[in-house]
Formats: sequence, C-alpha cells, structure tokens
Amino acid sequence: MLGLGKIKIKRAIGEIETDDIFLDALAKKRDKNYETMETALSQRNFQVIGVFFSLGILFLISLSFYFQIIQYDYFAEKAKKNNFVFKDVDAQRGIIYDRNMKQLASNAQSFDLVCNTSKFSEEEIVKDREISEIAKIIGIPVDDLKKIIEEKGNKKEFIISYDLEKEKVIVLKARASDFSAFSINKNQKREYVDGNTFSHIIGYVSRSEEKGGAGIEEYYNEDLKELEGTIERERDVYGNVLSEEMTKSPESGNNVVLNIDMALQKKTAEVLDSVIKDTGAKSGTVVAMNPNTGEILTMITLPSYDNNIFSKNLSKEEYNNLLKDPNVSFLNRAISGEYPIGSTIKPVIAVGALKEGIITPEKSIYCEGGILLGDGTIKNDWKAHGYVDLNKAIAESCDVYFYTIGGGYGNIKGLGIDNIVKYLDLFGLGKKTGIDLTGETAGFIPTPEWKKEKTGISWYPGDTYNISIGQGYLKATPLQLAVFTSAIANGGKIVEPQLVKSIVDGNNNTIESFSPKIIAENIIDQSVLTDVRTAMRETIISPDGTAHSLSYYNFTSAGKTGTAETSIRKSYHSLMIAFAPYENPEIVISAIIENVAYEKLFINVIVRQVLDYYFNGNKEKVNIEEEIAPN
Repeated sequence: MLGLGKIKIKRAIGEIETDDIFLDALAKKRDKNYETMETALSQRNFQVIGVFFSLGILFLISLSFYFQIIQYDYFAEKAKKNNFVFKDVDAQRGIIYDRNMKQLASNAQSFDLVCNTSKFSEEEIVKDREISEIAKIIGIPVDDLKKIIEEKGNKKEFIISYDLEKEKVIVLKARASDFSAFSINKNQKREYVDGNTFSHIIGYVSRSEEKGGAGIEEYYNEDLKELEGTIERERDVYGNVLSEEMTKSPESGNNVVLNIDMALQKKTAEVLDSVIKDTGAKSGTVVAMNPNTGEILTMITLPSYDNNIFSKNLSKEEYNNLLKDPNVSFLNRAISGEYPIGSTIKPVIAVGALKEGIITPEKSIYCEGGILLGDGTIKNDWKAHGYVDLNKAIAESCDVYFYTIGGGYGNIKGLGIDNIVKYLDLFGLGKKTGIDLTGETAGFIPTPEWKKEKTGISWYPGDTYNISIGQGYLKATPLQLAVFTSAIANGGKIVEPQLVKSIVDGNNNTIESFSPKIIAENIIDQSVLTDVRTAMRETIISPDGTAHSLSYYNFTSAGKTGTAETSIRKSYHSLMIAFAPYENPEIVISAIIENVAYEKLFINVIVRQVLDYYFNGNKEKVNIEEEIAPN
C-alpha cells in the first residue's frame, strides 16, 4: 500500500469531490508534468444555476397561485363535473285526440343506432372492419355508411339510423362488445292512426330536429313538446355511484283535442277516394265545418301521404322518390289549393245584386242559351233555361241570369266589377281564413288595376262576365268556400275556422279551450240572406235542381253546385257547397274533385254520402250512380 503521507487539502472557490483531489495529488507526486484532472467550478457557474433554480421555483409558485386562486372556480367546477354524471330522463310528447277523445297521434318506444366517432380505433383496418359489420347488420351498403359518418364528421356523436327493427336491435345488443363506436339509444317515436287519412291535418314530427314538421304537430309544437328531466349521479374516483338526485323533473307535453270527428273523417276519405277512382279524377278535397262555431269537423285531401314514414329513417333518396310518386301529395288542397270556383260563386253574386237593388227574388230574366256582346263575342250558357227568377237561376245554375246581374245586359245595369270585388271581399274571399294551420293561401280576386299592371291589357266586359260565374282570374280555396257558405247559412257571420278544440294536461284537465272567433257579423241584411238561402234550397227540392238527389234523404239541405273550366280541354273541376239542416244549419260542406270529364260530374255523391253519415251513421259502401251536376 502506498503511503500518501499527510495531504493538505486546499478549498477552491467551488466545492470538489474529495476522491478527485486524492487522485490528482497522487498522480502529481509520481509525475511532475501531470496536469490536474479535476478543478473547482467557478463561482459564476453557481450563480447562473442559482438564478435558473430561483426562476423555476418562482414559476411553479406563480402557476400554483394561478390554478389554485385565480382559476379556482373554473377547476372546482370541472372537478365537480368529473365527480357527477348527468343523465337525461325521458318525457312524452303530447297526445293528439279527435273531438271524442280518440287517439290520432301517440308515442311508441323505438331504438336508434348512435355513432360516437371519438371511440373509433386509431387503426384504420379495425375501424373499417367495425363499420363494415355495422353496415351488414343494419342492411345498408358500406360506402353509404361511411359517407354518412364523413358528412357528420363535425359532430362527435350522432344518430345513424332511427327506429331500428327489433331483430336488428337484438343482434346489435348481443354483439355490443364487438363495437366500440356504435351503441343503441332507447327513444320514442310518433305513431299516427290512418296516416293517409289524417296526415294533412296532423302533420308529423321531424326526427332530425325533434319538432313538428307540418300540420297540428307544427302549429301547436310549443304545447305538444316535452321537456326532458335530469338525474345527477355522484361518483367516487373508481366510478362507483355514491348518490343520485333528480335535479330537473321531466315534463310531458300537453295533449291537444281536435274538433275533427275521426269517424266522419274516415268516412269522407272513403267516399272521396271511391269517387276519384270511379271518375278518373286526379285529386279531390272535402271540408266540413260547423257554420256557427267554425269547428272543422272533417278536412280531407287526396292524394295524401302516410305521416308514419317520418318516424322512420327516411333517406334523401326515399324522400325524393315520394315526391315523384303521383299517388303521394304533401299539398293540403283544402287550405292551399286555389281554384276557379265556377257557379258556387253565384250565391254571393245574388247577395250583391239583391242588396244593390238590381233584382228582386221575383224578377225574371229570359235565357235563350247565351248572350251576344257588343264586340260579337257570345257568352254561352250550358242550356236555354227560358224565363228564370232567382230561385230557378240558382237551382238550375243559369249563367245568363248571372251574366246579366253581374256584368249588366240589356236594360239591366248589373253590379260591375267594383261591386263584385266589394261583395267577394265582404264574404272573405281573397284573404286567408285564419285557420290554425300553416301553409294557407289567400286565393285571388282580380281587379282592373291588377290586370293592367300585370298584363298591360285593359279590363273588358268579358272579364266581368267571367267573374260573375266564377271563371277567369278569380281563385279561391275549398276552405274559403266553406267560410262564405257558413256566412249565408248562419245569418251573416264570418267565423274563423278552428281545428283545435282545447289543450288539456295529462289528466285531461282543460288548460285552454278555444271559443268561436267571429271575424265579422251582420255583414248583410237578413232578408237578403233569407232570399238566397231559399234559392239554394231549390237546388235540392226542385225537380230540375242540380243537386236534386239530396231531396230523398231524411234531412233537409240547401246548396249550390259548380263546374269550372280548366286549362285542359274537356276537363273540369266539379264543386259543391251545401248546408244542413236547412232550417237550423249545423254543418257546411265544401267539396271539389279535380279534372274530370263533363259526363262524370259526381260531386253530389260525395256531399250526400257525407251528410248521410253525419246525420244517420250510414256505413254502407259508396254506390256511384250517374248523375249530372254541370254548374
């Protein structure tokens, strides 16, 4: 062992390890030229290190202060959210009933396929395999499913398919462990009774937005819609539930009771469908309302659509195919169809002529089958009626009579277009009725000013004659016809049509009820209305009346038929308005079938069958018989 002897250690400016000093000393003793292996660090190095260390400590203290003091509330809230899980509690959308509390729209359980893109595997091959398996189970092409996921890429979680079939749900649940990004959500869907019969009234709920998409579902969405509840669950760091509390109670939507009579609606649909098929018509509409209250008892438009299709997963292609289907229509013709109304206008023209003193009920006008205008134009009638007074003119629908009192002829001045416009407006034509549905149109009343501005052509006498028999530029909806007929039947009140009777809660306690809304009353002298009602009664009881077939029933009625020319040669719209009982009216009907041949004007069949069912509950199959109601 080497004797190192006594070694004196001198302290350098900085600290060094003792063994390094010993090695240096030993090496230098043996070799005078040896340079020292280790030297002490300079004081500057320690100062730099000290500064960085101090700054680091200061940064950590500042960060701690920021998170614990300044951002305390924010992170405390996040910590709370990590401790608590919030779960939605389902509520039910309101039920829709008919006037007799029969369900027309209700809720049913459904299952939706949900995709959460954040849970897809990062390995593309695993992700593709999962998508492929899901596509196979739900029965759509893989590329279509990928496209759906790509289009929804901006959403973390979204529904892939609504209302899955029970068999598919079973398979998906059984293989739940195979799918990381797909899951099943329990939901509810709307179920509609006789979708094709009630869809234009009820409408549907849009699944994409969970709100009403048309009809009553849309108009009364705020009353019908539900509010989900919330359960708050507290959990520990291991995810175990410590407690749970309902922080927000679910609120089901209120129920809506309609004025519609379910049985009458179905019967009307049956009758209308039968007549459309037998006449080769393209479409048709029937509206029935209480003339005293405005309650809509039935409103049917054909062709229609099944609103249950919107409770399913309807693809864009399927929807487009529906739009192209001639047997499917989303147009509610009762409120949105605008038609030349033919001779159904004649009661209003008669009211104006009586009020202005142009005629009395007894005054006769001779009809030889047409009139000759000053420019050589002949305005034909559908037949030569001979001498006609008001009763015969309405009963047989004499055009010459109304040409004369409307546009003037011979020594009779006539109303003229300004007065005609005044009385059409008085009876609610040319403006919306105010029914509680969206999509209503106002119809149209032409004026000389409008024609000049629109076409650059002046108003001619022939235009006035056309309006006098419901032709020309004049347009009205079937609902407007029901409203003005109600005004004649009820003694001069314009009532607002109303589909909903009341809003009730889950126990059917009334929240809001809708009283009749009178838009105007006493719009015309009672004596004038009595004369016009008497003439409309002749349409039924006169052997030559255009709706004489209604006289054989055990209820009294009055009405007016109409035939309107269309742009299609030898194709006509067949119309009728009626009210019953004649002495004390409680129902008004407006009906139209579109584009039928002249020899198949069976509009009377619809009206009498609907009235027969209303008064007698006659459920026998419709028997079409050939009867002509030309005007």
